[in-house]
Amino acid sequence: MPLKRLAIPTASESEEAEPLPLHVLKRRICKLGWTLYYDVSPLFEEHWTGIPLVAARLGEVLFDAFPENTRFFYENHLVSSEAVVDAFARNSGLFLQRDFFKGDAREGPMPLLQAGSRAAGIFPSVKRVRRIFPIECSLVHDLSTLITPQFHVFDTIRYHMETICEDLASNTVTFGVSRATVEDLKAYFGIEEYRLRVAYNGVSWPWWFPIQLANEPREENAEPYFLVLGTREPRKNIACIFDLLNLFPDLLEDCRFVIAGRIGWLAEQQAIPAALEAAIAQKRLILPGFVSEFEKYRLLCGATATIYPSFFEGFGLPILESLSVGTPCIASFSSAIPEAGGELCTYFDPFSVESLYRAVRKLLACSPKHNREFRAGCRAVAKRFTWQNTARQILSVLLAEMEQSAGLAAGRIAFIESHAKPELVPPWPAPRGRRRANGAGLRSE
Repeated sequence: MPLKRLAIPTASESEEAEPLPLHVLKRRICKLGWTLYYDVSPLFEEHWTGIPLVAARLGEVLFDAFPENTRFFYENHLVSSEAVVDAFARNSGLFLQRDFFKGDAREGPMPLLQAGSRAAGIFPSVKRVRRIFPIECSLVHDLSTLITPQFHVFDTIRYHMETICEDLASNTVTFGVSRATVEDLKAYFGIEEYRLRVAYNGVSWPWWFPIQLANEPREENAEPYFLVLGTREPRKNIACIFDLLNLFPDLLEDCRFVIAGRIGWLAEQQAIPAALEAAIAQKRLILPGFVSEFEKYRLLCGATATIYPSFFEGFGLPILESLSVGTPCIASFSSAIPEAGGELCTYFDPFSVESLYRAVRKLLACSPKHNREFRAGCRAVAKRFTWQNTARQILSVLLAEMEQSAGLAAGRIAFIESHAKPELVPPWPAPRGRRRANGAGLRSE
């Protein structure tokens, strides 16, 4: 039975209203006098993939839009904006972490008392501190440690389970990176709908990437290859690719497979079969490990298609990255993945190697990569899923909270003024000097 195709949800289907443009949000937030405090703890990673990459791109957009009203912090300390912007340019937190703990990137404690009540804390992932801002929000990327604990180590499960309840309780609003993640939060934690919102991830590439790629020498009659992106952890189901090539070695005769990503945890669950060692030696199966952003872009542009076999995802950023450059994606029909891939992806059952084999053969026989309709759909996806739109989705909700806070404050002031007691005026004139007692009674000085 063929899998049902899903349409890409429109903004009106996924949210109540279209978010305001960034310049309107900036004007209204600045008029109210609020400051945005952005947590940079995910940026201390050397290699930005997954959550650190999301945190970096969102923080970059916020600072570009609100340079005077955005401050960066880690726990209870301010972080130098110059150091964070430098990390954005490097696409790495290696020097940011060094300079915060051993250099001059730490600017001292956050002046929350001086900031008054107009400070909003934005946490792009797990919160390291809580209840220090009048308005707080965080991004929940997935609930995989709760829903699929078999794919994680015990310490990771315990850490997330100990923190998420406090995070949700201390948030004014919580953002899920997909509608599926929001529904999971409602189902497992009973969070009210009005305290949950969707803030989809985005995709972007530096403007010079296409220019640099165009100037590279092109390989004539290059063999087709399939690209698999993602950290090699059990949830990503990379073992399915190994099983595919082990059971159907004819694929390696027709094309190559590239699996790019660093090794994560529980590596024993995704060991490479001994039968594939020859394919690795002959470079039919290539495992380059972690690759830079430009190398990832180059691999994506050149691939016949990408394969994303994950069992469970809160969103599925590699799918967006693939479609944004016009490369088809074969993805598992699971969790939030159809929200990212919509009708443009070719879906398969992540528990069936035969299902994946049929999808690969289908794209080898007739790839939509140069199909005009497919490329138009890819452009529409890239236009919709941007980091600017992510920031708009978050800031529109925070603005409503800020305006409500201002309204409540004005109401309290009006109430106090209207119920203040009239000042008591004595019926006699005030004395010109002090009076003090002496032996004979009172006298004026």
